Amino acid sequence: MVTVVEVDLGALGVRLPRGEVAMVIAQPHVVFVPQEPFVWAPAERQRALHCIDETLAVSRGCAHGAEKTHFTVFPECTIPGLDGVDRITAAMQAAEWPTETVVIGGVDGLTKDQFAELAQKPNTTYDAVQNRLDRVQAHQWVNCVVTWAKLPTGEVRSWVQPKLSPAWVELDVSYMSMYQGRSIYVFKGIHSNADAPYQFATLLCFDWIGSTDAKRMWEWLLEGIATQAGQLGGILPLTWLFVAQCNPAPSHASFMSQVGPFFDPARYPRVTRDETCLVMANVAGKGAPGKAEKFGQSAVIVTQSRFSRPECMPTYGNGGVSQRGGDVLENFRDAVFRERGACIHSFLVIHPSTLPPGSAGRRFALREPTVHPLNGVHDPRAPGGAVPAVVKWMNDELDEPSKSLATKYTQLPLIAAAGAAHQRTVGELRTLKADALGNTVNFASLTACKGTPDEWKDGEGHAVKHLLHTFSILEVAQYPTTFHGNGAQATIEKGEISLEVIAVMGASHEDCDKHVLNRLPAHKGQLVVVSRDEDNTPWDPRFTSIYDQVPDEPSTEAKFTQPTSAIIRIGYHDVLDAYLNAANQADLKEALDAKLS
Repeated sequence: MVTVVEVDLGALGVRLPRGEVAMVIAQPHVVFVPQEPFVWAPAERQRALHCIDETLAVSRGCAHGAEKTHFTVFPECTIPGLDGVDRITAAMQAAEWPTETVVIGGVDGLTKDQFAELAQKPNTTYDAVQNRLDRVQAHQWVNCVVTWAKLPTGEVRSWVQPKLSPAWVELDVSYMSMYQGRSIYVFKGIHSNADAPYQFATLLCFDWIGSTDAKRMWEWLLEGIATQAGQLGGILPLTWLFVAQCNPAPSHASFMSQVGPFFDPARYPRVTRDETCLVMANVAGKGAPGKAEKFGQSAVIVTQSRFSRPECMPTYGNGGVSQRGGDVLENFRDAVFRERGACIHSFLVIHPSTLPPGSAGRRFALREPTVHPLNGVHDPRAPGGAVPAVVKWMNDELDEPSKSLATKYTQLPLIAAAGAAHQRTVGELRTLKADALGNTVNFASLTACKGTPDEWKDGEGHAVKHLLHTFSILEVAQYPTTFHGNGAQATIEKGEISLEVIAVMGASHEDCDKHVLNRLPAHKGQLVVVSRDEDNTPWDPRFTSIYDQVPDEPSTEAKFTQPTSAIIRIGYHDVLDAYLNAANQADLKEALDAKLS
């Protein structure tokens, strides 16, 4: 049996707004000692403390635009022991930390003695009935979450809740076992701007899907709230439920399959959940921003009854096949943060009850989502602001070492120059703004314009690889290149002449030609189109599109009446062939000069 224990924050003076609530979620990359009790590696603990400082600084900075951050969340096991707990307590006790705010944090594994020390800290509460200290055996460790609240008086109080249900990695151990908690805290109060109650609770990772006595832990939570509501003769809300995770598979079917039953109004009808905000806070899948196959995917999940579905918002996506691998949450609004690497998320969550009916109340569940760096990283994917989808997608693609020409042809004399050219090209592309990056990809790929960056797949990735290879070869040939994404992908300098360049990839040269002509940029000088078909065949004049069967007279200036007159078409096969056969950069330049004339 799991007991629900109420904490009346309202009686302590902690009021939280009903309209928009500001949240900050830390998403650090955790490195554990690979055995129980699963603590931060000693060499990484200072970094863990620094992550706390950086996250709390983002909370104080209020990038979301609210007057203060109401909830700051650290996922499971991200707080390094008692030192981390003390770090957060001290920060909240400082005069500059705002009152009537909450911090929720998962602490890494504690021994019995460490847990006893935590439970006995000043202004700290634990369930001395269900989780009394003598129930924790000498061979057990405790995985717990601490909830801090700063009262209007400036006093900071905290509540300690042990994890209820161990994950497999916490069961399959050799030396110790995890103590299994027996209670869940439910914090309640009155909204600051409405005479209505709020309630929130936290579960630790596997608690979301774990069970005891044939009930899921979230069922025990709802049953406990329903019992309280029944005693009052009414209904009670669960306003926010936080699931603090250290979860390598956050979109696993077992995890996602509990969302529907949890929100089912037929279950525990005395607990209203149609306006509940389910916050999934997970650790990072890598130590810096970038693509990761595990962890990450911190998310906010709400019902769809009042909120609209955005098409392609900065910073977060809509879940579904592109992010979750399936549509198990198709009946919900699933805001999944795209960044799975180490970062800090900041955003506003809107309470649906405050929206007017009809079209005047059309809103998205999240507002002002931004991504902030950890560990002093400088990266376009964590700029301390919003991150458009194309910026996230393109920078992830640019991370791939396999997209470098130097890694494909490793025995050629120009390999060193190609590697350096690749790095310069990647560095330049990372500086482009979202619209320029969008233009760059849409020129390179025939399919990119048919979907959002969240829907782009291998085809668009291969087009970026073609783009990188093309411009790396041009860089090796010592054509100074400036990327801009304005009317073309870049401008190269050939002596005294400037040439606009587009590298495009498609099933055939004809398709590539048609694609460029349909998007024909406004250019005054010559435009070089480097096309690659699926077989990487040479360009042949017969490949011109049906719109260009009567060739325009060659010209160094584009003419209004002859829009293709200043286009130079080259097959990537010929560009690559020049690179493969060049003994040095001068040879390569001589070969390409002939093709660009």
